[in-house]
Amino acid sequence: MTNTVQKLPTKIVRAIIAENLSPDNVIYYDEHQSWVYTRCSVDPINTSQQSLNEVQSSSLIQNARPLESLGPFGTQPTEISITIEPDEVIYRTKSFNMILSDLSQDNDGECLGQHAPLAPITLHGTARSVSHIPHDATHFCWVYPPVGLTELCKKTKKSIDKKVALGDLSCTFLAFGGFVYFRINKCNNYTMLQANALVKADNGLVFHGPHEWQSAYTAHLAKNGRFQDVTVSSLIDLGIKYYCFINPHENLCSSIEGQPVWAPARNGGFVYLYGSPGNPHPLDRYFSIADAPITEQISTQVMPFSLIRNPHKTVERSSSSLPSPSSNVDKDRFNCSICLDRTIQCILIPCKHMCACAECAQMIKKKQNSRCPICRQTFTEVWNVFL
Repeated sequence: MTNTVQKLPTKIVRAIIAENLSPDNVIYYDEHQSWVYTRCSVDPINTSQQSLNEVQSSSLIQNARPLESLGPFGTQPTEISITIEPDEVIYRTKSFNMILSDLSQDNDGECLGQHAPLAPITLHGTARSVSHIPHDATHFCWVYPPVGLTELCKKTKKSIDKKVALGDLSCTFLAFGGFVYFRINKCNNYTMLQANALVKADNGLVFHGPHEWQSAYTAHLAKNGRFQDVTVSSLIDLGIKYYCFINPHENLCSSIEGQPVWAPARNGGFVYLYGSPGNPHPLDRYFSIADAPITEQISTQVMPFSLIRNPHKTVERSSSSLPSPSSNVDKDRFNCSICLDRTIQCILIPCKHMCACAECAQMIKKKQNSRCPICRQTFTEVWNVFL
C-alpha cells in the first residue's frame, strides 16, 4: 500500500484471485519495490504507519528462510580502544573516526554498547592460535555493536561498508561485533589484552549446526538484555532479527517448571531469532563453536559482512577450490587423514569434511561415537566422492 491510490498490476490481481484472499488483507508496496499482500485485521486505508510496519514485519517472518550454515570466520586483532568493566554489561569506546560520530552518546565522543558476561577461554592448541587469542589471556567476552547502529542513515552505512571492504578492522569490530580478551591475576583483577574482529574467510573458527533452539530458555537470556539487533545484512535478508552470544558451558534455566538446566555450547555459540524473544519462530537456531578450526582453505559458504540489505543477493560462495589431485602441488592433501596412505574417497556428513578413504571411513563409522578426524563432530553418514 502506498500513500496514493494506484492500479494494481495484472499479475498481482491474478495472484489475489488465485489465493482467494478475503477483504481483510493489506496490500502494500515494500521497500524493495515489490508488491506484498498479507492477511491482517487492520483497515488498509486508515491504518497507521506503525500498524503497517507491523504488517510488513509479520510478512518478512512468514517469508523467512533458514540459516543453513555459519562461518568459518577468521578473527583478526584490532587497534580499537574499548573500556569494559567485568562487573558491568556496558562498554565504552571512542568514536575513532567521523563515520561513527553519529553513535556518540555524549560530548566526549564515546559510543556505548553491551557485551556478554566474561567467561573462561575454552579453546586450546591450534584453535587458540588460529583465532589469534593472546597466549596469556584467560577470559574473554563477546561485544555487540554499539547502540544506534541500526538507525544510521543508508549513506553512513555505505561509508562503513566501504571501510569494512577496505580492511578496516576497527570499523568491522564496531559494525558487527567481536571478541575481547583479558588476563586475570591472583587478585581477580582483569587486564584487557586485545579486541578481535570477525572477518569473512575460507578458514578459521568452525561452527557446528544449525541446531534447533529451545525457546523455553530464551527468557533466561532476554531478561538480561542479551539479545541484540542483527546488523549483518545477509542475516537480516533471511528474516533474522535478533541474536545472542552464549558463553562456554553457560547454564540456562528454562521458563518451564521442571525442565532441566541446559548448557548448549561447550565453547560458546550464537543464537538467532526470527521473531522477538517473546515470540518463538520454528526457524530459530543456534550454532556452537567447534573445538578444532579449519586451517586450510576450503570451498565453503562465507557470510558477507555488510550493513546494506540486498534481498536479491544470496550468501556468497567462496571462489576458492581444491587443486587437481594430479597436480604435484600439495598432492599429500588428498591422502586420507587417518591412514595417510590411500586417496580420499569420502565426505563425512553433516560436517562435510572430505578427509578419509573408504576403508578408514567405514572403520570409524562402526565405532559407537563416530567422530570426524578434522572437527571432531559426530557424523552419521559417509558419502563417496570421486577425485
